[in-house]
Amino acid sequence: MTANAPGPRPARWRDIPRAAWILSRAFTNESRVGRRLHSRRLAQVHALAVTPFLLLIAIYSTVPGYLYLDPSRTGVAVAAPRRNLRSLAGGTAVVAFLVTVGVPLSLASRLEPGYVLEAGTGVAATFCVVLLVDAMIGSRHSRRERKRLRPLRRKIPAGERWDLMMLAQLPDTEPAAARLARTLLRTVIPPRVVVTAVAHTTELHTKYMRHGFTPARGRQLFYIVPNRDPAP
Repeated sequence: MTANAPGPRPARWRDIPRAAWILSRAFTNESRVGRRLHSRRLAQVHALAVTPFLLLIAIYSTVPGYLYLDPSRTGVAVAAPRRNLRSLAGGTAVVAFLVTVGVPLSLASRLEPGYVLEAGTGVAATFCVVLLVDAMIGSRHSRRERKRLRPLRRKIPAGERWDLMMLAQLPDTEPAAARLARTLLRTVIPPRVVVTAVAHTTELHTKYMRHGFTPARGRQLFYIVPNRDPAP
């Protein structure tokens, strides 16, 4: 008789830079700007521009133990109870604003009294914010897809709720993030919990459905974790 394989381990502090880079590459790769970049070098620069924001998300998710990095270090996911995730998102947004806008402007004002460098830094920070928004918006379903999904949509049931989010895969690598998500559903998230997810792209929405998620409103989906079989 073989022992059950251990569940995924929450990311550690040393994993944060790697997780932030995976998030940056994955989200910018699917953005409107990213789809127009055909140079790997430009794609990396594009990802680097939004990495400070996603680094904050990685830090905030790692501290309470919600961020998971797969063993191949090419896929990440965040799994957390809904009540904790709301405070996590709010704190991240506040810190991101202070760091990405306040810190550069403060440094620039100290270096250049004539406000030239300060203005340039403000423009650069604004440009990075625009790239981040573009990366996080994702793609919407077409009218034809919405019509196809309409009879399949269901209202998210009441009950204890967890969120599965920030599912990201490093481009041009094996689909480790999907395997990580399945493992989280089997080993980390408690049984009978309602797991909600928001698909960043229409392709990801389809993949969620293939793995048993039910479409809800918009790009939301949900999955009720079944009871686990007792260990033999």
